[in-house]
Amino acid sequence: MSLFIILAFALSALSMPLIIKICTKLSLYDYTNIRKIHSGNIPRLGGVGIVFAFFVSAGFYLKNNTNISLMANLPVLVAAFIVFIFAFLDDILTFHASIKLAAQLAACGIVMFNNYRFTQIFNWQLPLAVSYALTFMWILGLINAYNLIDGMDGLCGSLAFFTGIAIGVINLLIKNQISGLSFIFSASILGFLIFNKPPAKIFMGDCGSQFIGFIIAILPLYPTSRDIEFNKALIMIVLASIPVLDTIAAIWRRIRDKKPIMEGDKSHLHHKLLNLKYSKQKALILINIIQIFICLSAILSTLLERNNATALLIETIVLSVLFFIVIHFTNRHTMSKKG
Repeated sequence: MSLFIILAFALSALSMPLIIKICTKLSLYDYTNIRKIHSGNIPRLGGVGIVFAFFVSAGFYLKNNTNISLMANLPVLVAAFIVFIFAFLDDILTFHASIKLAAQLAACGIVMFNNYRFTQIFNWQLPLAVSYALTFMWILGLINAYNLIDGMDGLCGSLAFFTGIAIGVINLLIKNQISGLSFIFSASILGFLIFNKPPAKIFMGDCGSQFIGFIIAILPLYPTSRDIEFNKALIMIVLASIPVLDTIAAIWRRIRDKKPIMEGDKSHLHHKLLNLKYSKQKALILINIIQIFICLSAILSTLLERNNATALLIETIVLSVLFFIVIHFTNRHTMSKKG
């Protein structure tokens, strides 16, 4: 496994200078505007390197692992490529939102109808219709949650990196071969993060953030042990709590202010931290400290008895919500004093 993890990191890291050069030559930049917090025009297709590294390394891993079938994983790989390619074309050509949504729906359908779906929440065996509905909302929600959180140097990538590591460790503890794909996924992101840390030399673009959201949504849909299945949905809500809570807050703001849900603003978590005089580096460190705590909590829950694990996970969600509330009201107080 370690060889394929190293390969993923190396391919990702080595591809970034080439992608930067190509983007510079073709003027494929993330241009500055009133909502952006970066200065200068930054190459925006780092997701291409992440996806390339993941597909090559995951392909070799699956081909050389007798305990996990390449063909069984083909629906996931095909669906992930659909999400990536339409987001990539959108980064270059700018599609209508309906075209991107259609591609995401197609990817959801491919994996769901190949039995990659939630089947249980606690002891409740989900009826088929409920299973499909929850899985659909989960995948579509995470694709767009990670896309929305990608607004500051290193943020989306680092959150996804730690989440992938946590999913890998959890699956390693229960001897599930899917752990290898999780670590390969994180290694592919790590190669990108070298060039995306503040001040970023390259951004991942929608092709990177949407691909990342899709993979994080899919990894928990692989079969696991009975004990993990009991709390699996809760574990994943915990691991994705920062982008999920940030997205819920953004939707609420836009509904409250009678604005289109897809309209961007400068009130995301990282914007509020910057308003509170955090530098990009300090804001990134703070959010990642919270994410590491979240990941450790999720991993620890897999080692506890069911009820204790459930209690720990719920407490972690409550603390995450409290973190958002504290930042929100501190930012509101600061902005009212300026006004």
